[in-house]
Amino acid sequence: MLNIVPELASHTNEMAALISGFDWAATSLGPKSAWPACLTAAVDIMLSAQAQIVMFWGEDFVALYNDAYAPTIGDKHPQALGHPARENWAELWSDLEPLLRSVLHEGQTVVAKDRPFYIERYSYPETVYFDISYSPVRDIDGKALGVFCIVNETTERVRSEQALRESEERFRAVISQSATGIAQCELDGRFVLVNERFCEIVGYSETELLEMRMHDITYPDDLRENNRMFETMMATGENFEIEKRYVRKDGSLVWVANSVSGVRDSSGRIERVAGVITDISERKRIQEVERRLAAIIASSDDAILSTDLKMVITSWNIGAERLYGHSAEEAIGQSVMMLVPEDRSEEEPAILAQIRAGQKVEPYETKRRRKNGELVDVLLSVSPIYDAYGRIIGASKIAHDISAKKEAERLQTVLAGELNHRVKNVLATVMAIARQTLGRDDVDKTSVETFEARLASMARAHDLLIHGQWEQAELTAVIAQALSPYPKDRFEISGPAIKLAPRAVVSISLALHELATNAAKYGALSVADGRVAITWSVETGEADRLKLRWQETGGPIVQPPTRKGFGSRLIESLLAAELNGKVHIGYEPSGLICEVDAAAGIGWDQTRNTAE
Repeated sequence: MLNIVPELASHTNEMAALISGFDWAATSLGPKSAWPACLTAAVDIMLSAQAQIVMFWGEDFVALYNDAYAPTIGDKHPQALGHPARENWAELWSDLEPLLRSVLHEGQTVVAKDRPFYIERYSYPETVYFDISYSPVRDIDGKALGVFCIVNETTERVRSEQALRESEERFRAVISQSATGIAQCELDGRFVLVNERFCEIVGYSETELLEMRMHDITYPDDLRENNRMFETMMATGENFEIEKRYVRKDGSLVWVANSVSGVRDSSGRIERVAGVITDISERKRIQEVERRLAAIIASSDDAILSTDLKMVITSWNIGAERLYGHSAEEAIGQSVMMLVPEDRSEEEPAILAQIRAGQKVEPYETKRRRKNGELVDVLLSVSPIYDAYGRIIGASKIAHDISAKKEAERLQTVLAGELNHRVKNVLATVMAIARQTLGRDDVDKTSVETFEARLASMARAHDLLIHGQWEQAELTAVIAQALSPYPKDRFEISGPAIKLAPRAVVSISLALHELATNAAKYGALSVADGRVAITWSVETGEADRLKLRWQETGGPIVQPPTRKGFGSRLIESLLAAELNGKVHIGYEPSGLICEVDAAAGIGWDQTRNTAE
């Protein structure tokens, strides 16, 4: 029969049964019947308590504990009961023993909150936490015989708080390092948290912002809508997003996208407001540029359209509607080939190949077909369209209607031809009159022939101007035309490419005719070995000057004339006047030399090319 201490018989829990049935006689405590009253009373209190209690008795610190404490030691239960603490708490004995001895031997009371202990209670090591209160159990003489330990395991709470702190630290790190602005405000708008990026966006320091309200930095024109959306969130609990402007510390405005949400307390009531703020100033600037470009495109008189890489039309402005006759609804989604005449069907594939290669198609004149089938002359330019990643996704086409220009050019050609025809008719009439009036004897016949040659030179000069639309002619071409009656191998011609104005063309043509005629009669062209070198250059300085030189060699010895004829006077007076320069004719024995010195901008213009 079990020897049950009367005080323990009233307890029916597991640990009371284990303690009552344990062979205490085999321990340093001895049989329960011999237990001191203080031990029996302490065990009774321990078993009755709902708190987690363990008691270590005697110098061996034999363990006794209640039902509430048993789960805290895991696999050590129930073998820990009735055995010295050192046997079952070996892994933490170096930590636990000093605490127990300070209570047992020195009579101290040890109290601590969230005291860590290293323990192996489930076959693996871990650190657990307890609130502890260790106090001595004394006999009637006041001697401490054991240690009464009231504990409360706080491991779960401590770990949760640690996880929360770590989470908060990570959250603060995320906030502080975030590329977006983050702020928290009280419901009255006063800032309670701002990160570094938000400070950069608005230009204020953290200290300054924590003394301000959101309303203080919101642009006045945006406050009304901001307040309306805030009130809606407070009434419905729904978060909101708003694009608005902040007034920076320096007075400038910054556009932001503000994503606002409520921070709730344990009851679900919104107690604060959090905002994630992104600087969208650049996006707004781009949107404004795009808006202006869209307005320009929409209102442009030029036809502006875009296609994808399959030549399908994706956009179509009002100018395209006016030029081609198709509405946007009719054109978008159709192939751009509907605008291309059959005889130009190879143009678009060639354009697309250039666009795919990232090349811009420089403006060129072509024809396109209108809705009614008519062809229209256009000046077309094409550029690649890129997406956000720099990939070519299509082509932008601008077509300028040049029908009026083409018609004007046609009329100009007709008028120039008619003018040339009339001039030649006049010259022919003048020649006929000269023959009839002056050509009746040999002397007059020679004069008429000379006169006719001069008129023919003028006619050839007019032919050059016809080809240049009566605007200008190349000096090289003028020289070649004026000397066309003579063998080319008799001349050496060189100098830079220069454009001549109409009146200079006629004057130089006549001057060259007179020089060539004189050379054929008396100079280098009158003998087989004679040559003529015609050279010109441009001298740069404060004012550019044209230097033109005619030099004969290999001809008869030259004798200065006793009087100046019509040709010499024409060269020296007419040419000098037309070119606003000086003309000098030198009668060197080796051959005649004619030099022209003309000011820049008077009848001539230098280009980059060099004539040979």
